[in-house]
Amino acid sequence: MGPKRGVNASSSMAGFSVVESLIASLILLVIALGVIPLFARALRDNTTGADATQASNHGRASLEEYKQLPFNNQALALPAGSTTLVRDESWAQGTRDVSGDADEGWWPGAPTGRGFLLWSRTTTVRQYGMNDIDDGRLNTPLVGGTQPAFVHLKEVEVRLESERPLTSPLGPGRQVVFRVLKPF
Repeated sequence: MGPKRGVNASSSMAGFSVVESLIASLILLVIALGVIPLFARALRDNTTGADATQASNHGRASLEEYKQLPFNNQALALPAGSTTLVRDESWAQGTRDVSGDADEGWWPGAPTGRGFLLWSRTTTVRQYGMNDIDDGRLNTPLVGGTQPAFVHLKEVEVRLESERPLTSPLGPGRQVVFRVLKPF
């Protein structure tokens, strides 16, 4: 029986050397560094999209409430002498760990002690007569206290703004505006 030559030669060829492993690790590191910003951007875009969807839903819900009110409802009545009726509200998340917390929901103004504020909503109501749209544009709103017979249109504008600060790692908050004309 002779010596086995093939055993020593093949055992020295098995596996990767340290240099090959380092080069492979370096290549994987370069690829990972190129992909990480894509994941960060996807996270930011998903959060922005969720914010926009949430804002749209809140704005549309508010607008639907105003659309269903009768034309001369007190909620749409302007104060005497004013050209606008403005209502400011904020959406508070309440306690983050509790679902359906009593502090969660829309509150007048910017309340404190209700938890984290996510959105502010400003609803503006203006009223117009038929003479105000002669040129196809709404020109000068009528003041509150105008006799109801002269008020023919009411414009309801809902403006939502995210309370996320400009320095947030997910980007600044967004603003969404909805408008509807309510005819007499």
